[in-house]
Amino acid sequence: MARRCVVAVLTRWRFPSADRESAELIVGELAANAAEHGRHDMTVRLSLHEGVLWISVTDSGAPGRPRRPRDADPDEHGRGLTIVELLALEVRVRQGPLGRRVDVALTATATE
Repeated sequence: MARRCVVAVLTRWRFPSADRESAELIVGELAANAAEHGRHDMTVRLSLHEGVLWISVTDSGAPGRPRRPRDADPDEHGRGLTIVELLALEVRVRQGPLGRRVDVALTATATE
């Protein structure tokens, strides 16, 4: 649901299609993490300013476990944030008393 909503908003904003696909993947990974680790609430927020899309996903989960080293043998889980980091201009992770927030900056390559 989060991915479909983000794609609809970015299409309306005329965000480039290739970058929409990256944004959709980023939101999918972050929403999956929030759904798995959050307790009950998740918020997805988009903002576009001067060609940079900020995607924020906040959950209501407890502090997360330490991340595995990048050179560890990956299994089915644990690769989502690494994928996000490869696509993004910037990634910020903040843990607060009421949950975790991940902010991701994605640069638009061109306008449609």
